[in-house]
Amino acid sequence: MTDATPEQAHRRRLRAHFGFSNTPFHKAMKAALMYDSTSQRELLAGLDMWLEVGGIACVSGASGVGKSITLRRFVAGLDTRRYHLVQFSYLPGTVPGFLRSMSRALGLQMRLHGADLFDAARDHLASFEAANGPHPVVLIDDAEGLSAPVLDAIRRLTTHDLDGEQRFSVLLAGTDDITRTLRASSLESLRSRIAYAHALRPFTLEDTRNYLRFHLQRADVDAALISDDAARRIFVASRGRPRHINQLALHGLIAAAASGRDDIDGKFMQQQIEDHPLYRGKTRDAPT
Repeated sequence: MTDATPEQAHRRRLRAHFGFSNTPFHKAMKAALMYDSTSQRELLAGLDMWLEVGGIACVSGASGVGKSITLRRFVAGLDTRRYHLVQFSYLPGTVPGFLRSMSRALGLQMRLHGADLFDAARDHLASFEAANGPHPVVLIDDAEGLSAPVLDAIRRLTTHDLDGEQRFSVLLAGTDDITRTLRASSLESLRSRIAYAHALRPFTLEDTRNYLRFHLQRADVDAALISDDAARRIFVASRGRPRHINQLALHGLIAAAASGRDDIDGKFMQQQIEDHPLYRGKTRDAPT
């Protein structure tokens, strides 16, 4: 039997100290088991309804606000009999580079000229549903890096038969930068074609408290291990972003275990925030 890695050994020590059945606040969580905030539930419901309409949708939000896990849950819930998912990211800033990335995602033969790449991708997507049954849904993640010319190329890909039919749908997902790019005057035609747009909001204070309880209960320990006051301190420092909530909660648990504490109160959590090199000084009130 191989020896445990240092990370595995520390995780076991943390679990043993608090009696966790599994390590809470860990990023490797199945999408179906995620806690969903009010804004995340709104997004999932909106995307389900958008699928019935089709066309172009846009999901935006600050880094760490929960877009990725919410989209993972959306993807996991797709009915593959009705929808065919094409998903890719790492998007070059040029139109030819984007078309090559899309061609690879579609499994198409590479072409020398951009016009040929464009025509092949558009023809493939436009004919897919008639030939195969499911409606193609192209999910472009990390879309904040897309330039205005690339976004306009996406619009042109979706036009078919003078906009008379929605042969495939496109979901753009990225940080708030994508909405700033979409405001460019050259993209007015694209903006007018976006059927659904949702800006994912950070957690509220109540969401944060429920989220902490959710993870602790899943680890089979008393949710009061992190007090309400400590939850408020985490909320203020994290600004309600789930990724940062995870980071601070796990840091607090490690610090508590290292110092022999069995719980985390507000005073202890605030001290950890003040001492944390990435959060030091973040004590101002946040909106609820």
